[in-house]
Amino acid sequence: MMNKYFLLLISALLISCTSMNEDKGKITINNTSASPVSDVRIEYKNAGRVDAIGDLPAHSTYTYAITYTDAEDSLYIHYIDSHNQAHAKNVVAYAAKYDKEHHTFTIK
Repeated sequence: MMNKYFLLLISALLISCTSMNEDKGKITINNTSASPVSDVRIEYKNAGRVDAIGDLPAHSTYTYAITYTDAEDSLYIHYIDSHNQAHAKNVVAYAAKYDKEHHTFTIK
């Protein structure tokens, strides 16, 4: 009897965590290059917000949860490659609270 309640509790927790995780839009950053990239940042153009991600090793993936504001925004990714060259690319042209899309950005 106790095992049934325990399983029910665990199932409810797993379901609630899964739905909360899916409530946000995401950006998956894939570094497919043979070199690490540094100073990876996500910039919210209209809000003036910048979230630092840090360094991303070669052949790795990072998933970033989008933080929505009351206004629409566009998101850019900034990073520095192995040749010390800075890059800035638009990742999400239009992001709003009602969007829960999953975007993918690949560094080659």
